[in-house]
This record gives sequence, structure tokens and C-alpha cells, in this order.
Amino acid sequence: MNILDKSYDPEIWVKSRDIPSFKPVLESLMKSYEEFCIGEIPTPKFSQFRLFHDVGDRTIYQESFFKRQHRMFTLAALSLIYPENEDYFNLLQDTIFEICDLYVWALPAHMPSITENNNTELDLDACSFGYALALIKVMLGERLHPLIKARIDAEIDRRIVKPFLAQRWHWEFRSNNWTTVCAGNIGCTLMLNRPEIFELVKDRINHDMQTYIDAYQDDGVCTEGAGYWGYGFGYYVAYADMLRTYSNGEIDLLKGEKIKSIATFFQKMILDENIVVTFGDCGLGGKMTVTGGFVYKLKSIFGNAYEIPPRDMFVYDVHYFPFFMDTFICYDESFEGASLNKNVEYFMANQGWFVKRAPLYSFACRGGTNGESHNHNDVGSFIFCINDKQVLCDIGGRPYTRQYFENEYRYTFFETSSRGHNVPIINGQYQANIPETRSYTTYENGVISIDFHELYDISNLKLVRKYEPNERGVFVTDEFDGVTTFTERLISFDKPQIKGGEILVGGVKITFDPSIADADYIIEKNATKLNTDGTMAETRDVYCMNINVKAPKNEFSFAVEVI
Repeated sequence: MNILDKSYDPEIWVKSRDIPSFKPVLESLMKSYEEFCIGEIPTPKFSQFRLFHDVGDRTIYQESFFKRQHRMFTLAALSLIYPENEDYFNLLQDTIFEICDLYVWALPAHMPSITENNNTELDLDACSFGYALALIKVMLGERLHPLIKARIDAEIDRRIVKPFLAQRWHWEFRSNNWTTVCAGNIGCTLMLNRPEIFELVKDRINHDMQTYIDAYQDDGVCTEGAGYWGYGFGYYVAYADMLRTYSNGEIDLLKGEKIKSIATFFQKMILDENIVVTFGDCGLGGKMTVTGGFVYKLKSIFGNAYEIPPRDMFVYDVHYFPFFMDTFICYDESFEGASLNKNVEYFMANQGWFVKRAPLYSFACRGGTNGESHNHNDVGSFIFCINDKQVLCDIGGRPYTRQYFENEYRYTFFETSSRGHNVPIINGQYQANIPETRSYTTYENGVISIDFHELYDISNLKLVRKYEPNERGVFVTDEFDGVTTFTERLISFDKPQIKGGEILVGGVKITFDPSIADADYIIEKNATKLNTDGTMAETRDVYCMNINVKAPKNEFSFAVEVI
């Protein structure tokens, strides 16, 4: 049985060279070749490997690690598309040979310790390496030298199969992307390379997949953020689709309304042609891409229920190797010509998220909790978008360091603290990181109402925020009690102009009653990159607009409108 299905016919790769729609895909692939496949990649050094554990930096080692990974993926695709080019194929075999020699396939940031010899740690990348190598071995078949195939088998057994069979792994009990990325990659690896072992662990892997799905509620919201939805659910779909073929349709993990809700999550997060909702650890300023192959796969599975995102969001990145290959496998010319519906709204009741796309603007707000994976303290916050830009924004995540994921430090950072989000400062306090607290969100008669008093560690506080969208923008009202000082905070990358009861910023007007409040703004520097020693670099100005309510009573309102 060919579990890769007849669509993996070698002809589909060669024919893609003559299909106009594949021009940007092939251009992206050649850019990847120029970046990762020309010249030598420096040998990984122990001094780089230990940096994460010494100072928290993960970028130096990962740079050469991912170059090596990208080189293999790029050359594998080129070897299929241009089988007559022996240079691509010979360098691919060299790269596979070298990757089989790496000390460990896991990243230092995911190693529990570097004081012991541990080269079989199973993390996101180690599991992805196993699946990619198994896929390359099957798709390139007899073209590969017998020793290369033997080494692939041996390293998959040593680094993937044996450690997985030897114990239950921490990520099998998580409720985030780790569970499905790791388990899904291992499941696909075994179906391709060790089907007899897959039969022994099939129920275990299916249980891991269900653990991931159970973390969602019926509204399909990925609280980790839109980027992690693509990563986690992408490997769920890859595994489920392969399993459906493997089992001759007897096991179908892609059925059901909940799965459909999860599959259509990203389309609900789109605010404009290039901008998405960035709650959680997402792209800076709302810029985010989606892998073209994953889009085609979802469309081929879910049909009319799935809305293809704008083409400007598409990326053809070999980093997500199985999804990149799906660009060729799942493409259908009927997918062309899709356009974004700019007059739609979604209320996701379980998590209390709301998104509205209107002709003049787009808007999103959120309820939920501050106890989520990749959490930011941002319950009650909102995003206002015009002209393909978040104006009042959720700035997204921060460069990943060890400290960024340690509770002691995480909420000292601007990006994760509520001081970097569009939520009030009450009695001089920001939202507290108390995971067990939650908000209560309703949507009735066109008004989104969020009771989020629990998110502030303030006794006897009452706090309800109401959003009323209209043709030109949103009217925001905060109702409160038990308050001595109250400051509305609004965040933007655009510099504001403040005149009395009006704030002009990025083509948006914010108005309020100047007799009961005044406004100022401060500038915070937002770090977007790391230096080689792990310190922050390349800062960007973030403007924090404060509307300070004088002698707060029980209510304050302001309007956000397109000028």
C-alpha cells in the first residue's frame, strides 16, 4: 500500500515547472537555494551549543542548525523538481550524511540538561527531522545511495523510535502545539518507515492527538495565537490525513464540527490583506504569513467551509517541509481567484473572542484568561486596523530567550505585561498573572461585553468593558467600581497627536470628553532582535497613549473611528 497516495507521482514535480501559478513557489525555492545551499555551513560548536544554558541566548547555535535543516529540505525539493540536475542531488546526499552525524537533533533550548550525554532528546525539531528524512527516503526511493538509506533507517531507529518506545514524554501530556507536532511527526515517521512499530503505538499517538484537540473548545480558537495554530494543527492534519490513507479510511480524525471549527480558525483571524489578529506570541505588528501548501491541503479536505486567505499572506517556506511539499501535491487551479470578504463578523463564544471586518476598518477583541500557553496578560484588549495596518495594536511576541519563558521574568517584559496592551491601568496596577482567573464575555444586540474584574488583583473591583462597533469604528465603555485611579492605555507604533479630547494616530481618531479626562503619551522601546551575547538590539518605538480619568466615578467612554 502506498500511503503517500498516487498524487506523489514524480511527474507532478517536473510538471510544476510549466505551471504559471508555481512561479512564486519556484522563485522562493531558488532564493532558499542561494541562501542555504551555496558554500559551507560552519560546523556546530560546543561554545555555541551551551549559550542557551549559560546566558539564555538561543539564536547563535540555531542559526547554523536551521541553515543545515533548510539546506536539506531545499535540496530534496529541487531534486524532485529538477531530477536531471545531479548537483542538487549530490549535495542533498552530502547534507543528509552530515545531519546523521549531528550530536543531537533537538535544540539546546529544549534539552533538560547539558551536563549529561543525551543525544536522543525528542523535541519539536528532532521529531520533524525524523519525518522529513522518512519522507525524503520514500519520495526519492532508489535514487538514494544504499548507505544513505541505511543511515536514515539507523538514525530514525536510534533517535526517534527507541527513545519514544522507552518512555512517555512530557509533551504527551501538554495541551499545546508540542503535543501534536512531536506525536504527529513521530506517527508519520513510523507509518512511512516502521509500520510494524506504528501498529504497536497507534493508539498511544491517537490519544496524544486527542489531547491536543481537547485543549480546544467548540469555537475552534487557538489561544496560543494564529501562528501556533498553523504549526500545531498543521501537523495534526498531516498525521490525520496520512492515517486516513494508511487505515483505508477506517480511522478519520478529520471528521466533526469541532475539527472544522479549528480548521477555519485562521480565516477568522484575518483583519486585512496582510494583517491578522496577534493575540499571544505572534508576529510583530500583525504581519503574519500562512504556508501555501497547508492552505491547499485544508481547502482540499474541507472544501467550501474553508476560505482561502489573501494571496499576499502566502509563503512558500521549506522550513515546514511537509507543508511545502503539499504546495505541489494539493494544488488545484480552482483555488485561484479567491477574495477576502470584508463585511463579516465572528463571535467565538467559548473563549470570548470577537472579530469584525467592515468596509472601512477591522476590529478584534478578546476575553479568556491569563493562564494560556504563550500567555500575555491581555484579557479585555482590542485591535483596530485600517489600510492594512494595525493602528491600535497588539504588538505580538518578543525574541525567545530562556528568561522569556521563566515565570520570574516573563511578565516583566513590555510585550507580555498588560502595560503593552490596550487595557486599563487601575489603581496604578496592571493585570495580574493569576492563571485560574477568567473573564465572562457575551455578545448581544451588537454589543460585546467583557467582565474582566478577576484579572486585576484588586479587592472589590467591578469592571466591565463594552465594545459597540458601528459603520466608522467602535465605541468603548468601561464600567467600574472600587476604583481610585483609572487610566485607559492605548498602544500604537504610530506617533500620536493629542489635542484636548482628541487623539489622532495613523489615520484613526480617538475622542473622549476632555472635561473628565486628559491624555498624554510615553514612548517605550520594543526590542525586536538579539545581539550575539543575548542582549537586546534593534529597538522600535512603541507609543503608549494614556487617557487619565479625573476623579473616576463609575464609567468612562471613548470612540475609535476612521478619520
